[in-house]
Amino acid sequence: MNNPQRIKIILFLLLFFMASGFAGLYYFNVVTSGKKVIKRIKIDSEASLILNTMKHTSTRNGVKEWTLDASSARVMKNEDKALLMDISVFFFLKNGEQVHVTAKEGYINTKEKDIHFSNNVMVKYGETVLKTEQLHYDKKSHIINSTVHVTVTNNSSVIDADTLRINLNDNTILLKGNVCGTLSESFGFSQ
Repeated sequence: MNNPQRIKIILFLLLFFMASGFAGLYYFNVVTSGKKVIKRIKIDSEASLILNTMKHTSTRNGVKEWTLDASSARVMKNEDKALLMDISVFFFLKNGEQVHVTAKEGYINTKEKDIHFSNNVMVKYGETVLKTEQLHYDKKSHIINSTVHVTVTNNSSVIDADTLRINLNDNTILLKGNVCGTLSESFGFSQ
């Protein structure tokens, strides 16, 4: 092999290895840069904002009335509401005690701050536990009510009713419609 032919082969191999090196560096940079191309983007045309978690505190005249936590929230575009999942709300009473409400889903009226709870709703106040499928909180009156069947348990006492109204202002509970149950001697709604 003569000298010019050997130089051509060396230059060709050098050019090949350089091109391979640049291609390898480019591929390595694309893979490790952390910039991922997102595929299958789902666009929610009904929501103006989607949150992974939501926390909200409501106050009236400088006094904290309640705090809300949700695992996700979809703030709707053309409605004054945010759809919530895995809701937990603590209502603060005037006597310093708390009422804890949990539910799998619901929504908050973003204008009026009323809250609707649904699907496995549970209300806890001290030793008293209330279970229902739907519950509504009216911020203006500071009243919780349910128009579907409720079960209230406390120690070994159980009360069932068709509807419920809890006035958080004066700590009273009103049960109506087919009210029946078993009361033990230690029954009481206080903590």
